Amino acid sequence: MKNKNSVLIIGIDGGSWNLLRPWMDDGKLPTLKRFLEMGTTANLRTTIPPLSCSAWTSFFTGKNPGKHGIYEYLTESGELVNSNLIKSRKIWQVLSSYDKRCCIVNVPMTYPVDKINGCMVGGFLTPPDEKVYSYPKELMSLLKKNHYKILYTFLPDQKDVSEKKYKVLAELYDMLEKRYLTLKQLMNEEWDFFMVVFEETGTLQYLFWDEKEIMLKFFRKLDFYINDLINIYSAKNHKNHIFVVSDHGYNAAPKRCFNIRKWMENNGILKDKRSLLQKIIPKVYRTLYGVSIFKQIFNFSKTKEIRESFNREIAESSQIFYRYPGIYINRKGTDDKEYEELRNNMIAQLRNTKDPVTDETVFQIVEKRETEYHGDSIKFAPDIVAIPTHNYAVVFSFESNKSFEDMKLYHPGRHFSDMYGLFFVYGEDIQKSSIKEVSILDIYPTVLHILGVPTPKDVDGKVLKEIFKKNSNLRNKEIVLTQEDDSMLNEKSKIKDSLKKLKYKLLF
Repeated sequence: MKNKNSVLIIGIDGGSWNLLRPWMDDGKLPTLKRFLEMGTTANLRTTIPPLSCSAWTSFFTGKNPGKHGIYEYLTESGELVNSNLIKSRKIWQVLSSYDKRCCIVNVPMTYPVDKINGCMVGGFLTPPDEKVYSYPKELMSLLKKNHYKILYTFLPDQKDVSEKKYKVLAELYDMLEKRYLTLKQLMNEEWDFFMVVFEETGTLQYLFWDEKEIMLKFFRKLDFYINDLINIYSAKNHKNHIFVVSDHGYNAAPKRCFNIRKWMENNGILKDKRSLLQKIIPKVYRTLYGVSIFKQIFNFSKTKEIRESFNREIAESSQIFYRYPGIYINRKGTDDKEYEELRNNMIAQLRNTKDPVTDETVFQIVEKRETEYHGDSIKFAPDIVAIPTHNYAVVFSFESNKSFEDMKLYHPGRHFSDMYGLFFVYGEDIQKSSIKEVSILDIYPTVLHILGVPTPKDVDGKVLKEIFKKNSNLRNKEIVLTQEDDSMLNEKSKIKDSLKKLKYKLLF
């Protein structure tokens, strides 16, 4: 094994250059600074939308959401997405089919876990009541022994944030420590491919973006742990190539709100066809929300769930509605010409929409879905992709009759508009350099290239040959593509499993 290449990927959820780079330059994050000085760095362009569920899925499939089918956290029926809905093969499945040993820990969108050549521990979106979230299931004994934790919940309710966020912070530290102790044990053997994601950093920035010293203290602890884990991994895997990446960036929460429903009414694009009851309830809610006792009632999770479900039903019954990351159009009764004219008209107007108070442009990306995506799952994408700048939140609301208004979110950080994350890579074949930009889709084929595994023909990313030293084998060797696509690889895997079962039957 020691003569073979190995890859270690460390994911930092929501890691952003604008937050971390000054601390690296000042030597406050010495491990990351070492990567900065000795390896290759770049801005990592993420998926549209920049959400963990779609970004990490693109990361480990090498494909855009139009192929893998994950755009947001909820399905059309309102259920949480899971790994069974991913319509593409994951990198650890491909590697396993080539007999490469893999260990995958805490990566979002890995529940239910896959049967792989190695082990897997599910990550974010694993149900909180799930008793077995590892492969093999015997690995659960180690997780229970270490009191291992998964980030189950999103965040405290609005009314609880100010009083509970420090309790959440203590839980994040505890979660980080338990993960670190478990990783030390799992890393202490030979692997071809090892991947872990630290999701704690996303929640940290969400709650403490405006308290930099608190965040720095947490990142310093993580930086120390990363250094120790790299040393443990390197002792067993000498020809390693280490990537540190994030799924997207982070920034301050938006201060202004753009109600695209009201904007569409003002521009004659949408007519209000709600029933009388549907018109009355949002107005009553908005009036009563200003009264203290009703505000408390409305913030109960069950009440909040009913309200959100009601609002979603009203919105989605409309011919046109917005749900992040874009605008959905009901084409019933609309021919192709009318549909294209409507999209062209809305795109032209939204690209030029500015806030009359700040004179800022609201959207950074407004495109037809086929411009941003391609693949069999493009039908699940919004008809118009519309991503705002980080200063704006876009809503489709009947509770307000203003196109623009100030807003104050209960959390100081948000990432729905930050398209660039971190990219570091270091190893004996990696040159010291800085690249302007790489795609999150590129890491998949690059890892396969390092490990000597052919890249499936339907992958969207490309091998990052520019990260390798000019005289290295990885820089000079040919990129091997296989004609196998997802369907062929699935069939190959089934045959391999059948042969293994037959072998065991013959033995016993």
